[in-house]
Amino acid sequence: MSSEDTKKRLSRILAMVPLASSPKGVDVAKLYEYLGCGIEEMTRDIETLIMCGVPPHTPSDYAQAYIEDGRLHIAFPVSLRRPVHLSGEEHASIQCALMQVARIAGHAEAPAAKNLMSKFARPRRTRWLREKDVVECSVSVKIPEGGRVALQKAIDERRKIEIEYHSLRSGETTARTVRPYALIARSCHWYLIAHDERRGKVIPFRGDRIRHIETGEARFERPADFDAARYLSGRMFFDVTPAVHARVRFGPDYARFIAERFPPECLDRREGGGVDLLLDTDSLKWAARWVMKHGSYATVESPKELREEIVKMCDEILARYQR
Repeated sequence: MSSEDTKKRLSRILAMVPLASSPKGVDVAKLYEYLGCGIEEMTRDIETLIMCGVPPHTPSDYAQAYIEDGRLHIAFPVSLRRPVHLSGEEHASIQCALMQVARIAGHAEAPAAKNLMSKFARPRRTRWLREKDVVECSVSVKIPEGGRVALQKAIDERRKIEIEYHSLRSGETTARTVRPYALIARSCHWYLIAHDERRGKVIPFRGDRIRHIETGEARFERPADFDAARYLSGRMFFDVTPAVHARVRFGPDYARFIAERFPPECLDRREGGGVDLLLDTDSLKWAARWVMKHGSYATVESPKELREEIVKMCDEILARYQR
């Protein structure tokens, strides 16, 4: 189907479900007249709907449809009738996805995406969401108590701040003087986008690795061309020059997990359902730690230096338990 046909079918299905899921169902003749399609087309829409499902669930586990006395009925299992309670990660993921939709959608669809996004956002004093400056959502991270408020206040007042930040790349906690530009939620984490005076460039700081926050008196002017939305798509670390180009192999059982977290251009799919991840980074140690957290599911195909670094780390871990 073309993208336009897919869009029309999805619109019909979304309109059909609330009508047919009512206790009395909906009159079939009136329904296809309302949807502006023929009975055969509506039948295909229903067949598409009941085929929705994610393994290990089978077709019709999520939605059941039947026609009785000329009325269409759509029923859902009891488990789906409960209110949906999203975890912090699910909440943040949905909001980030909606932000992407709002950015790429046409003018007609963007307001709808933003309306949905506002329902996932926390209200601030004067607005739900401030574009290109701050993205609010309820994902929980371990920023110091009052830290997110302090960071937002520093952004609003354009004040420099002192932070203590733990970097997984270097494994060190260092003091930084930064100019805070924005807070964003991405990949289920909070990030402070700020100009690091020590490194002389704008970089993202993950919220749960900020150990201490102190607001200073010095003020700054944020560049007029700064756009926080730039950090919501593509690579987060734009100014990093990759020194390590790794190929990490994952089997079929783990491939879907990786595919959900990396863009298609970073993946090489293999026969049998496996996938190779093309991982670029500026830190060999960080890459080794990242691979190790996936345990036996990950196998480094290249480079040799990364394999050796993993062996070295494993030897260091083993030595701790042999004392």
